[in-house]
Amino acid sequence: MEYTKDVFFKVNYNSDLNRLEIAEERWTSKIIKKIKNHKLLTTAIIAFVMFSTLNIAMIYSFMKILQNI
Repeated sequence: MEYTKDVFFKVNYNSDLNRLEIAEERWTSKIIKKIKNHKLLTTAIIAFVMFSTLNIAMIYSFMKILQNI
């Protein structure tokens, strides 16, 4: 039971300092947490990037077609 609490709350015992320490959050876990909390904004950003990439590809292919004429 205590191990489960330690894993859930991310608490570690530092034997050098003789105390409990809370593990710091990594930047990847912070980003994942923000993505989970802001689903609408994340979806909008992903759609914007996809459509921008598609737009650039279509403009590039249109320019190639114009060059062949």
